[in-house]
Amino acid sequence: MNISQSFRQTIAEARNNPGFTALYIGGVAFAVAFTMVYVILYYIRIAPIYPEYNRDTTLYINNVTIRNDETSSQSTNNIGLPLIDEYISNLKNYEYITVNLPATGTFLQPTDGSGDLKALKKGIDPAFFKLYGYEFINGRPLSQAEFDSGVSVAIITKDLADRLYGSAENAVGKPISMNYRDFKIIGVIKPGSSIFDKSFAQILYPYTSDNWYNKNQGSEMKRFLGQYTLGIKVKDNEQQQAFKDELDDMLRRINASDTTGWRVWFPSVATNAESVFSSGTQTDDSSKKGIAEKIKPYLTLLFVLLIIPAINISGIIGGQMDRRMSEMGIRRSFGGTKSALCRQVMFENLLLTITGGIVGLIAAWSILYICHGWILGLIDNSWSYLGDMVEAKVSLEMLFAPSIFITALSICIIMNIISAYIPVRLALRKQIVSSINEKK
Repeated sequence: MNISQSFRQTIAEARNNPGFTALYIGGVAFAVAFTMVYVILYYIRIAPIYPEYNRDTTLYINNVTIRNDETSSQSTNNIGLPLIDEYISNLKNYEYITVNLPATGTFLQPTDGSGDLKALKKGIDPAFFKLYGYEFINGRPLSQAEFDSGVSVAIITKDLADRLYGSAENAVGKPISMNYRDFKIIGVIKPGSSIFDKSFAQILYPYTSDNWYNKNQGSEMKRFLGQYTLGIKVKDNEQQQAFKDELDDMLRRINASDTTGWRVWFPSVATNAESVFSSGTQTDDSSKKGIAEKIKPYLTLLFVLLIIPAINISGIIGGQMDRRMSEMGIRRSFGGTKSALCRQVMFENLLLTITGGIVGLIAAWSILYICHGWILGLIDNSWSYLGDMVEAKVSLEMLFAPSIFITALSICIIMNIISAYIPVRLALRKQIVSSINEKK
C-alpha cells in the first residue's frame, strides 16, 4: 500500500464527506476525552507525583476506634501518642514511621503590617522529609535535635516566602508569626499540590513545639485517641503484609489485656491506592481484598466508557460503507483486491482515530485544567476542608502522563479497528455488479 497516496485519498474523502468526518472524529474525541479525564483523576490520586513519591510502599493510618462492649460506647479519632510510642513504634516490620498532625488553618501576622493572612500549618517530625520528597529551594529540613527540644522553627513554601519576604533567599532566618507566636524560618520548599492532603501544608513545624502535644487523657484505652496520623514506610509488599500481621497481633494483645470491656482497632491500614479504591469504611471482608479485587468495578466502568463509542462508530462506518459501495465496486472492477480496499479503508479509519485521539487529549487537558476543582470534588472531597485558604492546583506533572494517553489511544485504536473491520469486510463480500449498482 502506498502510504502517501492513501493519505491523499483519506484527505480527499474527508473533504467530500465533512459530516461523516466530523462525526467520526468527534466520537473518538469524546471517548478519549472522557476516558482520559476519568483515568487522570485516579492517576493523580495513586501515581508517584511530587512530593508523594513513596505512595506504593507507604501504609497510612489516620484513625483509631475504641469500643466498650459492655456500655456500647464507641469513639473514633486520630491516634494518640501513647499508642504510637508504646506499641506501634516497637514493631519491627517497617523501615521508618512519620508522625504528623493533620493540616489545619492558622492566621499569620506579616511584618509589613498588611493584616492577618490565612495559611495552612502542619505539625511534623524529621521523618516527614524522608517520606515526602520535598525540594528545598533554600535552607534545610527539620533536625532531630530541634524536634526533640521542641523549638519554634518552621519550613514554609516558596509562594508564602515570596508573599512575606519577597524571595526564598530573604525568608530563611526571618520570623513568621502564627497566631501571634513567632517561629524562625529555617527552610523554603517547592510547594506540592493542596489536593494531596497527606503531605500538603504551607507551614511545616515540629509538633513537639505545641504545648499540649504530649498530654494523655482518659483511661488506658481512651488515651489511645489523639490528634496524629501515621505514615509507615515499608520496603515491599512482603514487608507490608508482615507489618499488617504484626499490627493485628499487637491489637489482639492489647485487647486481651484489658479488663474493662474496651477493644481497640484501626478502621483502615492501607496504601494510598487501596484507600482510593475502597468505598467508605472498610469492613473485615473488604479490608482483606487485594487491590486487584478492589479495582475491578473501576475497570468495568472504563471498559463501558470505551465500548459504547466503539459500537456507535461501527454503526457509522456501516452506513458510510453503504454509501461507498459503488466506489468499491468500480475499484474492484479495475483490479482492486478486497484486501487492498480493506487496507485503504482501515488506514482512513486509523488516521481519523488518531486525529480524534489528539483532539480528545487536548479537550481532556483543557477540562481538567479549567474545571479540576469541581471534577475532583465529584470523586474525592478530602481536600475540600481547605476552604478558601488555598486553591486546589493541578500541575503539569499531574496532567502530562504520556503512558496513560498512549494506553488510552492504543485501546481506542484497537477497538475502532475491530469495529471498522467488521462492516468493511461485510460490505466487500458483495458481488462487483451488485456493488456498482448501489446508489451513490
